[in-house]
Amino acid sequence: MSKQLLTLIVISYKSAKILEQNLGGVIDDDHFDIIIVDNASGDKSDDSIRMRFPNVKLIGLKQNVGYGRAANVAIKSLNTPYALLLNPDLSTSTKDIGKFLQLAQGYTNTAIWAPATKLADNQDCEPECVEWVSGCAMLLDIKKIIEVGLFDENIFLFFEETDLCKRVIEKGYSIKFCRNIFFNHQSGIACEQSANITWLKNWHYGWSRCYYYSKHKPNSQKYCATRQFRQYRRKWLTSLTKRSKYKAQAAGAKAFIKGHKAFNPDGSANS
Repeated sequence: MSKQLLTLIVISYKSAKILEQNLGGVIDDDHFDIIIVDNASGDKSDDSIRMRFPNVKLIGLKQNVGYGRAANVAIKSLNTPYALLLNPDLSTSTKDIGKFLQLAQGYTNTAIWAPATKLADNQDCEPECVEWVSGCAMLLDIKKIIEVGLFDENIFLFFEETDLCKRVIEKGYSIKFCRNIFFNHQSGIACEQSANITWLKNWHYGWSRCYYYSKHKPNSQKYCATRQFRQYRRKWLTSLTKRSKYKAQAAGAKAFIKGHKAFNPDGSANS
């Protein structure tokens, strides 16, 4: 029955090892349809995943298109009414996913549900309406998400779930934070880190934040792109420990101000 209702979607970028460690048991149970999107890892992650998990549908992309675009590729190929979008650095069980799905089916006007992913948030209480949830674990009502318009494909990374949640609320649907369901999120270990990857992430954080506020609060002085650039630049010049982080964020904000997009004409990520 679950295979007719729910598909698990995992976006992987050089994440084969951590994906097996965290979600291998769920995938091996073969209780749900599974789609893994490999975001052009280039380290033979796709081969490792294919050999280890022959029962999954593996979509190998030719370029790293970011989180939202990769999720959209999977969503467009679904045959189930629900999808659970999971980060590979998140661990859960087949039993807890089943409980989560059963809980979600009791709400007809909700488009997104999210579990607690921090122990401090895990409480025995009823789901609550919120305006935003983390993209690391999102249960989606696919019909409603398609109606809302999927993830914004102008964004490479960061604020894609914030933007989606904003449009869900504007459409009149609710978002439920389910504290009584817990998935453990080990943030930051989804892939191996490097100076280039860290720069790329921070550059896009700066760009995407400017894009989000320009889209949803175009007249805001507080969140205007120029002000954001100045804040990042000031932190870059004065920080004692995080100068490279703020330098990259300032560069992303400056690129946005100059009219540069998150993606290059060839489809690769800008940075």
